[in-house]
Amino acid sequence: MFNSPLKRLSRFGALFALAWGSAVASAQGFPNKPIVLINPYAPGGFADNVARIVAQEAGKVLGQAIVLENRSGASGKIGLDAVLNAPKDGYTLGLGVPGSLSLFPVTDPKYADLHARFSPITMAVRGYLALAINPAVVPSRNIRDFAGWLKANEGSTSFGSAGQGTSYHLWAEAFNMSAGVSPVHVPYKGEAPALTDLLGGQIKYLMVTGAAKPHVDSGKLLILATTGAERWTALYPTAPTFKESGFPQVESSGWLAFVAPAGVPTEVIARLNAALVQALKSPAVDKALAAQGYSVVGSTPEYLLETVKRESETLRAVIKARGINLQ
Repeated sequence: MFNSPLKRLSRFGALFALAWGSAVASAQGFPNKPIVLINPYAPGGFADNVARIVAQEAGKVLGQAIVLENRSGASGKIGLDAVLNAPKDGYTLGLGVPGSLSLFPVTDPKYADLHARFSPITMAVRGYLALAINPAVVPSRNIRDFAGWLKANEGSTSFGSAGQGTSYHLWAEAFNMSAGVSPVHVPYKGEAPALTDLLGGQIKYLMVTGAAKPHVDSGKLLILATTGAERWTALYPTAPTFKESGFPQVESSGWLAFVAPAGVPTEVIARLNAALVQALKSPAVDKALAAQGYSVVGSTPEYLLETVKRESETLRAVIKARGINLQ
């Protein structure tokens, strides 16, 4: 005649159990085909170099190749969108950096809910930024004296960055805000041309990466502080951190992370996390990345998401306090 509520409930329970069992079985058999790893940035850069080293080793752990696919453009948004809109099966992964995962939710309404649209897997490596001066132009030899020098020369100093709204720019502004100074910002199209003008004395300071190391080693530039929670021993071991120098607000890291679209089964995320962390911790990978100045992290998914959210709030505060126009 008709099904009772109890029978309907039993049928629903059976269907749920079947679906759950299928999902678990699928996760246990993962992966059974190659995995695509989307790099939203240009070949040959930081993300590309690190990803190739890690992906090759992680592919061995998983028993399937991880194929790197470059989809650059629109400051990383083209590749990010490809990841966010991919099937939720774990076979399409993406690379993320602070400039996308932490900054886009603050600067672009389209990504206001970005933190809920991706599944974090692991923070792979960490690097930092460092404040560099030309010692032939600036008399300061430590960051506290430099802050005082900037105040004394308010209105006649400038700093450079690798571009408006980049991490180079925003973390320099975080220092300016902490020091209570307002030097003129001069944006460049990348770190290389900004370094050229720092060496030439056209700007007074610049947040730099490892690209400045040859000039630091030759004595043409001096690192006054680095942005990490600990010293950047791989590249600039004698430079203190901003935090230990009395500027705790200027603490960040440049990092590379592996992510997937939201909705990938937790068992699959766990499998990917385990494989990537194992690859990162392998002696060969650790040595190769250390040679490039990067520190291996190999974090939990939770740590990655917490970091992204915290950085977003810091960047939001800096942009608001400094009145930075990113349009």
